[in-house]
Amino acid sequence: MKNGTLYARRVKKLLSRLKNTYGRPQIPEEPTNPVDQLILGLLSVETSDAKARRAVTALREAMVDINEVRVSTSAEVAAAIATHVPESIHCADAIRASLNAIFRREHGVTLDHLQKTGLREAKQYLEHLDGVDPGAAASVLLWSLGGHAIPVDRRMHEALRRENCVEPSASRGEVQAFLERNISASDAKMFCLLMNRFSSATAPRPHVSAPSKSRSAGAGKAKTAAGPSAKKRKNKTTSRKTTSKTRKRASSR
Repeated sequence: MKNGTLYARRVKKLLSRLKNTYGRPQIPEEPTNPVDQLILGLLSVETSDAKARRAVTALREAMVDINEVRVSTSAEVAAAIATHVPESIHCADAIRASLNAIFRREHGVTLDHLQKTGLREAKQYLEHLDGVDPGAAASVLLWSLGGHAIPVDRRMHEALRRENCVEPSASRGEVQAFLERNISASDAKMFCLLMNRFSSATAPRPHVSAPSKSRSAGAGKAKTAAGPSAKKRKNKTTSRKTTSKTRKRASSR
């Protein structure tokens, strides 16, 4: 990445600032399940970490087991996670593709064997699975296998851009490689947790357009104008009915 030395200083200053702002986060001691972490990494591309975790829980509750997720249609998987993930059909395609790729290799939906291989081999295995991007692969390496990796999702990428900590034209993959060269293995998990909190807190809110005053005023005038006309029509109808009744009584006499 261009100007790497400059951006490295800015990233380290940002990390120091986040530690002062939020304090040191509590690092989970136990490694996560690799398959669950892979799905979480794929979902985090489109939504926040908290919503991605809720989506994983919803998916587990909607399906009997992870193999049912694999054999379900993308529409069925998307329906289970749609409440928490905006691009649910895209995520569903990626989840199904990765689970089927694992099944073809392992004759089961498991990544437990990666815990017995070297981290380099595990990284190559994950990155060559269908539907898996470098961020999702890094998520498994960091949180399930204890490797030195920094998964960069879209929200983190955008936050680093807003803080002028990375080259604006750099891709997520390039930013991830840059961070892994400049953030130590001992700080990787802390950096990811702090950046996840920071990116959620500083993400731009969706803009909601306010109703036009002129339209609201026009609607009010229309209702006001319609009121007297409606009353006049009602009075005329009542008058006709009264006249009709009077004529009937006269004829009966």
